[in-house]
Amino acid sequence: MLPKPIEEDSRYAGKVEYIDSISKIPVEWQNTPIEKFIRAENFGEKIEGSGTPELLIAACIEFRYALPIPRMFAYVLRRASGRLIGAEFSLAYILSAGVKHICLVGHNDCGMTKVEENKHRMINEQGWYPDRAAEFINTQAGMHQMKDELDGLEWEYKRLRRLFRNVVIAPLFVDLSNTQLYIPNWYFEHRDKHSFERDPNEVADEDILQMT
Repeated sequence: MLPKPIEEDSRYAGKVEYIDSISKIPVEWQNTPIEKFIRAENFGEKIEGSGTPELLIAACIEFRYALPIPRMFAYVLRRASGRLIGAEFSLAYILSAGVKHICLVGHNDCGMTKVEENKHRMINEQGWYPDRAAEFINTQAGMHQMKDELDGLEWEYKRLRRLFRNVVIAPLFVDLSNTQLYIPNWYFEHRDKHSFERDPNEVADEDILQMT
């Protein structure tokens, strides 16, 4: 079942910007693979694969959302909540292939906001001894569950910016009711913050620990 449109959901009022015209694509994303992705999703334009990877799209495992991309255009990592915790090695490999742009795609009605109500089924369906299954689910839930989809997207955007500083990261929010893309309003507050409290080449221990 599809959720009601974002435009009709008061939880998102004033929190996202609908990309309903090309002019609303931020200048830092223009003439990049990010723009190609947005134009394909929101304006039905066809992407021509170049045979060289241009983009990484990180999205949730959500079965109600299919990416509008051809073969040989983008790497795709789909994980619960869209967070790349535990996939940083894959990301490092992708960047080594020359990819310099990432679309981090969140969505409304995410199951990772409903983990607690589904946790008993997740434990029982493992086919493991209950105590081991509960230990596994509880540990993983701490890395993927969230209370709010936009807050979860912001958390991962800021984490990836701290870890991978030589790429352009575009946080996007897809409306499952029509697959249209939005920009979280908090992005405009973060995009100009390029300073770091520590050496820009240093990765803090707490960021390393979050990878496992």
